[in-house]
Amino acid sequence: MKPRIAYVIGLAFVVMVFSGTVFAEEEASSMACDNGVVNIGDMNADVQDKCGQPDSQRMNEWVYHFGPDLPVYTVIFKEGQVERILEDVSGS
Repeated sequence: MKPRIAYVIGLAFVVMVFSGTVFAEEEASSMACDNGVVNIGDMNADVQDKCGQPDSQRMNEWVYHFGPDLPVYTVIFKEGQVERILEDVSGS
């Protein structure tokens, strides 16, 4: 009986973790801001000029929330250049 409970709890944990994070984010090739479009390869100073200060920042990731009904973008930098742009279509 105990192995079955452990299996169900483990499966529930996997579903909970992956349902809210992995499937909501998609790779984007660009991000439109008020002052221009950010593309892969842009420098971090260019991103700040085009989009302003990020809503949150940790290490090499800048997060932009443009509004309640719009996607949330995470811009990932490597050596000062945009390496990836993730678009969270759930808006959270």
